[in-house]
Amino acid sequence: MRQTNSPNRTPWQKVFRKFGLSQSELARELGCHRSKISRAVSDDKGLIHGRDQEMILKAAEKAGVRLLASDMVSGV
Repeated sequence: MRQTNSPNRTPWQKVFRKFGLSQSELARELGCHRSKISRAVSDDKGLIHGRDQEMILKAAEKAGVRLLASDMVSGV
């Protein structure tokens, strides 16, 4: 995985970090395959599309993870 300590993290990197889970664990929480998480977190843009946003918000609410709107978009 790429460096996630830089202030210029992608949306997927921000979300991944906030959940504090492994890629496999996050994939289980979201109901998708680990490879999807791996590709999303390592992508240069790491944009989160609508359906994925819905899955993330639902999983965050269930897990008690506080996500901000700025976590889900790039350039913020």
